[in-house]
Amino acid sequence: MTWRRLVIGAVALLVAVFGVLPAAQAHDYLVGSTPKLNSTVTAAPEQVSLKFNDIVLTRPAPPQLSVQGPDGRYYETGCATVTDADVVVPVALGGTGKYTVTWRIVSADGHPVSDSISFTYRPEAGVTGAKGIAAPKPCTGKTTAATPDSEPKSSDGGAPTGAIVAVVIIAVVGVAGAALIVLTRGRRQGPERETDDTEDDTDD
Repeated sequence: MTWRRLVIGAVALLVAVFGVLPAAQAHDYLVGSTPKLNSTVTAAPEQVSLKFNDIVLTRPAPPQLSVQGPDGRYYETGCATVTDADVVVPVALGGTGKYTVTWRIVSADGHPVSDSISFTYRPEAGVTGAKGIAAPKPCTGKTTAATPDSEPKSSDGGAPTGAIVAVVIIAVVGVAGAALIVLTRGRRQGPERETDDTEDDTDD
């Protein structure tokens, strides 16, 4: 029957929605960095870069990225910049030891994400490092972004996540409503048909 097909279709769409939405709303996660996680570098890098699985937004807040040295001081020399899924901050490292890179970004789904990684800097003898600063450099201004950051969307250039979710929800509600109407009409027509058949038998 038609109403059964509509109900099955609505159920299938609901399953698809609940299966797709978690993936669409998943937070960004780190997929690579320079220097690499837990690596040891002997040449002082001029910048630290982080690569995420999806675009990084600069609104409602710009990314915050700090590089703390073994002495507890901070060695980023500027604010982080964003290009699609890459976040980069300039640095001037100090002495030998473990450096911790801590970040806080707004992921493609619009939610804040924060975490940290570390690497070891072991320069050659006689190399003099920077002094660093006592506290992380505050970055509240605009940051460079190669992609529009006013609306979350996927890294493949597709439609905004919010728009996709809205369309799917509207489709599910529409199909479910249509199925309910058809089902209700079918139940109402059932008794009427039985009554007509009874009247015909009586007349005979």
